[in-house]
Amino acid sequence: MAAAMLMTAAFGWSAAPAKADSAASALFQSYLGKGRISEADEQMLALATKASGNADARLGLGMVRTARALEHLSQALYKYGFASEIPAMRLLGLSGTVFSTNPDPQSITYQDFRGILTTFAADLDKADQTLAEVGDIEAKLTVDLSVTRFDWNGDGIIDERDHIGAAISDLDDAGKPRPFVVAFDTADARWLRGYCNILMALTKTLLSHDMSRSWDAGFGSLFPRAVTGLAAANGVGVDDGSGVTPFGTSKRDAEAIADLISLVHTIDWPVADQAMWLEVRGHLKRVIRLNHETWALIAKETDDDHEWLPGPRQKSGVLPSLDVTQERIDSWLALLGQVDQVLDGKLLMPHWRFTKGVNLARVFEQPGNFDLMLWITGPGALPFLDNGKVMDAEAWSQATRIFGGDVASYAFYFN
Repeated sequence: MAAAMLMTAAFGWSAAPAKADSAASALFQSYLGKGRISEADEQMLALATKASGNADARLGLGMVRTARALEHLSQALYKYGFASEIPAMRLLGLSGTVFSTNPDPQSITYQDFRGILTTFAADLDKADQTLAEVGDIEAKLTVDLSVTRFDWNGDGIIDERDHIGAAISDLDDAGKPRPFVVAFDTADARWLRGYCNILMALTKTLLSHDMSRSWDAGFGSLFPRAVTGLAAANGVGVDDGSGVTPFGTSKRDAEAIADLISLVHTIDWPVADQAMWLEVRGHLKRVIRLNHETWALIAKETDDDHEWLPGPRQKSGVLPSLDVTQERIDSWLALLGQVDQVLDGKLLMPHWRFTKGVNLARVFEQPGNFDLMLWITGPGALPFLDNGKVMDAEAWSQATRIFGGDVASYAFYFN
């Protein structure tokens, strides 16, 4: 559901008339439900270039490019069989969800995997820069997300399997998705930039570290034809599943469990690119800044039309189950303000085992190996403990109360 929401928010054209630029509206409508994102990019770029002040076209181009980033990632993962019907995905509960089985996945090396991440980060950066060009100029695109189609597997065939807009829409009596109309505006360009930067931070976290040991030990559990040291020792990619272990489980299930354990055990990654690791902090701080700018723009809005993120005075929000109040906005921004201080080391991050706090600025500026298990148990945090004010649990407790115990849903909504 979360993936579908983000994809459809990035790429869904409306049958409703736009209220700002008619040329942009007509172009959007011409690609309604086609799922041809590369063609939409070319046409939107031409329109945005023709009239440099056309904020609607610039917003649309940024949404298209965000969708292209997700499309490239989805197609690459499908190509290599990620989350196919292999035991690890079934054990993780991922098989049969947003991913689908590739009956003939290609083999993938560690460098191939890093190439996927590198392309994803570059695509997101391009989308972020395009959305930034909207600036503070008034823009508006009224879109019906229920009709969105997305060529997630790269087969070039757009059919009902690609109708991801249906995932977020209610069904009518005939079983067809009801319209889910959203009027995206200038503030929502900031919101989408926030998500681009969150995803860039996650992607660059992986890219900036050397994950090769984990790849060789456990990535066969994620890709059925991963070229790893373990696969080379077996002489094949994935076992055919025949045989039963002494523990009474199938050999395939036992290998899947073993691979997952190996993967977690080998998350002891050295920083391979210090400059990129510092960029991760920059992206996270940018997300916080974009949040403040988003809500400042929303506070100035005078309309009330199918709002993706409504202000406290706007009642036409498209997600009525998530009530937006001024108290909730203030609480969220205050919480982000503390996170911003933690990123700069002005406030220390708490660790369950220590009375001292973790200086997160040093984690970025003087990093050691990231050992997941040692960070959880405590020894991994020792080099970064510091004296000073530690972020306490009160801010989170207050946010939990204000958000009615559903902070996680609002965090995804607000980013």
